[in-house]
Amino acid sequence: MVNFTILAGGFTSFIATYVFDSDAGSLALVKQSPTGQNPSWIAPHRLNSSVLYAVNEIGPVGNLQSFSIDEAGSLTLVDTVPTGGNGPTFTEALTTGEVSAMNFGSPNSSFVATDPEDPARFLRDSPVVDFPVGDGPSNPHQSLEFNGEIFVPDLGADKIWRIVNDGAPGKFKVQGQIDIAPGNGPRHVAVRDNILFVLHEKTSVLTAHQIPTAPNGTTLPVLANVSIVPAEAANINGSFFAAEIVISEPSEAFPDPIIYVSNRNLGPEFDERGDTIAIFEYSALTGNGTEPEPESTESLPSTDSTVAEPSATQTIRLAPAFTTLVAAQTTPAAKRAEPRSKRMVKYHARRRNPHEQARRQGDYGYGDGSSPEPEASSSTGAAPTGTTLTLVPSSETATATSAGPIQATATPTAATLRLTNQVFTGLSQIRSFAIGKTGDGGDEFLIAGANTEGGVAVFRRIDGGKNLELVVRNQELQNRTSFVFL
Repeated sequence: MVNFTILAGGFTSFIATYVFDSDAGSLALVKQSPTGQNPSWIAPHRLNSSVLYAVNEIGPVGNLQSFSIDEAGSLTLVDTVPTGGNGPTFTEALTTGEVSAMNFGSPNSSFVATDPEDPARFLRDSPVVDFPVGDGPSNPHQSLEFNGEIFVPDLGADKIWRIVNDGAPGKFKVQGQIDIAPGNGPRHVAVRDNILFVLHEKTSVLTAHQIPTAPNGTTLPVLANVSIVPAEAANINGSFFAAEIVISEPSEAFPDPIIYVSNRNLGPEFDERGDTIAIFEYSALTGNGTEPEPESTESLPSTDSTVAEPSATQTIRLAPAFTTLVAAQTTPAAKRAEPRSKRMVKYHARRRNPHEQARRQGDYGYGDGSSPEPEASSSTGAAPTGTTLTLVPSSETATATSAGPIQATATPTAATLRLTNQVFTGLSQIRSFAIGKTGDGGDEFLIAGANTEGGVAVFRRIDGGKNLELVVRNQELQNRTSFVFL
C-alpha cells in the first residue's frame, strides 16, 4: 500500500490533512488543524519537511504563519507575523531563508526573515517592498525565485517585478520590471530552460518569453501565445479567468516536462462538467526544435473526468491577447439540451464563492477579514463584470512587441505551445493544484480542489503526462485552494 499525505489550505480557519491510498484509490480527510482565518495558500520549507508556512488572506492587514508538522500530518501553530499589506494570496520559502507574502490588496509584498536556527520562527525587522506604481493599480499575486532574483507578477500593474536582496536578511528592493501589454493581468509564472511562462488571468492566455537581462524594463517578443479556454466555452455565457500554472519535473516515469494550467469560469453560465485543466507541450521543453506549421490540426479527446464525451477535432492557433480575447476557434462539442443547462446555471449561481465574486468585481478590500457578501444573481443572464472571452474563428496567428497588445499577423512564431488535452475536472474555480514528488513516485498523481463546488479530486497522469484520469474525489470539504504533498 502506498499512502501519500497531502495538506490543503482554503478559505476557512483550518488546514486539512488528506491521506491518498494509491492502491485502493481512496482519499480520506483525516485532520483539520486550526489556523488563522483564510489560510488560502500554503508552502513547505525547502529543506525542513516538518515546517509549513501559510498566509491568512484577510484585511486590512494579513498574516504569515508557520507550523510544525508531525508524522501524521497534524499541524501545530508556531509563529505569526503581519504581512504589512492587505489580503496576501501567496507564500513561498526562499533559499535565502526568507518567506514571501504577496499582498494582493496592496501595492507591496513582504519577504520575512526567519531564525537561522529555527525556520519556524520569524524575525520582526523585515520591511515591506513597495512597488513603484504611483496612484495606479497593483495586485501582486505570486513570487518565484530564479537565478538570484524574485519574479513577482502584478495582475493590476501589468508588470513582472524583479526583486533582489538589498544587503541584509529580510531586506529586498525592486531592481527592475518586465512590462506586460496592458489588460492581460499576469497572475502566475513558471520558468523552465530559461523560458518564462506567464499565465494571464484577465485574458486567459498562456505566453512564453525569453527572460531579458536584468534589471531594466526591456520586454522581449513573445515566443508563443495561446488561449487556455476550452472550445466548449463558445456554447455558454461564461467569463473565464486563468489561475494556476505548474510545469512537471522530469522523472524516469515522466521524462518530458508538461505544462498544466487551470481555467476558472465565474459565470453566469457554467458547464456541469466543471472547469478544465489545460495541458500543453512547449517545443523547447520536449526537445522539438522544429518550426511549427502555421496551423496544425489534431484529433484531441474531449477528456472528461465525470462524463464520457466523444472526441473532437481541434485546430490550434496562437491567440491574440486583447482584453476581450479573440482566440482560435475549435470544433465545438454538441450543445447540451436547454432544460439541463438552465437547471445547472441556476444551481451554480447560488453557490458562487463570495471571495472570488469580490475579486471578479475588482473589489480587493478585505475589510475586517470577513468574506464579502455575494451579489444577487441576475435573472437577465447578463455577463458579469470582468473580462468576458469571446471565441471567434481566426485564420491568423499572433506575434507581440513590448510596445502594446499582441497583434494578429499571418506569420507564425518559431516556437509553439501545443495543446494536448482539456480535462474536465468536475471542480468549480480551480485556484490551484499540485503534482506529487518525483522521489516517491508521487508525480504520477495531481491533486486539485474547487473554490466553490466539487470538493477535492486526485487524478492520475497518463500518456506521459499529456492526459489526466480521475482516481478519486472527496467532497467533505469545499474551497480547498492550495496543496502540499508531504
